[in-house]
Amino acid sequence: MRVLRKSLSLLMSAVLVLTPMRPALALDTTNTVALVAQAVASYPACSLWHPSGLCFFLHCTIFGCKIRTSTRFSHFNPDLVVSTFHDDATHPWPEIGVPLAAGTRGLMSSLMAALVGSDSGGTRTRGDRTDHQRRFRDGDAIGHPASSIGTCPSAATSFMPYFQSLADALVWRGFLPTELIYPATYIPGMREVGSWPLNSWGNVHPRTGELIQHHPVKNAAVLSQRIADIITRASPHVYYPLSAGGMTSRSGQIVWEPPPAMEGSAMGGLWQMSAPSVTGCHVFGAPEFSPISYGDFQTSSTAGYAYTLWRPYACCRIRGIFLFAITTGLW
Repeated sequence: MRVLRKSLSLLMSAVLVLTPMRPALALDTTNTVALVAQAVASYPACSLWHPSGLCFFLHCTIFGCKIRTSTRFSHFNPDLVVSTFHDDATHPWPEIGVPLAAGTRGLMSSLMAALVGSDSGGTRTRGDRTDHQRRFRDGDAIGHPASSIGTCPSAATSFMPYFQSLADALVWRGFLPTELIYPATYIPGMREVGSWPLNSWGNVHPRTGELIQHHPVKNAAVLSQRIADIITRASPHVYYPLSAGGMTSRSGQIVWEPPPAMEGSAMGGLWQMSAPSVTGCHVFGAPEFSPISYGDFQTSSTAGYAYTLWRPYACCRIRGIFLFAITTGLW
């Protein structure tokens, strides 16, 4: 797995060098310039930036010790672009996602040719079929190009591939039943996106690429939630972990890391559609009280969807040995 992670990182570096940043948008897709512009425009509403307390430090010199303080800040940060797609060619962030998927497919085909091959694992519905609800999609999670926009230094690295379903083909395509170790895989109502059983978009477990959900946008939302769940927790998948939970120091600041991704909770992450449409930030699975369902009029003609995942951080500037913090904000 360590070799695979290193290979993905090297592949991503090559992609960034060889791929031009194109401002023009194709149908139902986004690009790097558009993602950055979206994050900047959405920051006032989505970040919920605010002073959230005071941090206390012990600062000592040869002349003695004294207590220093610094302001604690909290905000949501655009950490990831999580995409789901029918095949490599329909990736919603094509300038990065298409070469990444192609490179990963080439790497993995030499190891697991029978599992990934040269074709797509995606499924489309046909008019003569009645099982329209069952769909499979590939997916990935890539560091957002504007992950460094916030006051608090993000745990995510821009353009870093944290997950690519082709690399995780053994589990994502269901060849290894490792997800059966989680009770939520076979107990209805556990880890559901939405309010089960009246308004469930789908189950988080098993975290594979297959889902029974007739609405394509809700399908993409649940699969995106699964991918975020995989990379922010220890799990039997092939992925590069994204730090979650606890405290750390980074870039001269004490940082309270976001908790692992969790459905139905703002603190578990806010989602913002980036392709094919641009929306506000929200939590998946909100109750619906009208005939118009979530995702109506936002479907993609290519079955490719991209979401920005905003995660909550808190931080304060280091001014000595950290003692404690007084929290007065939302988190």
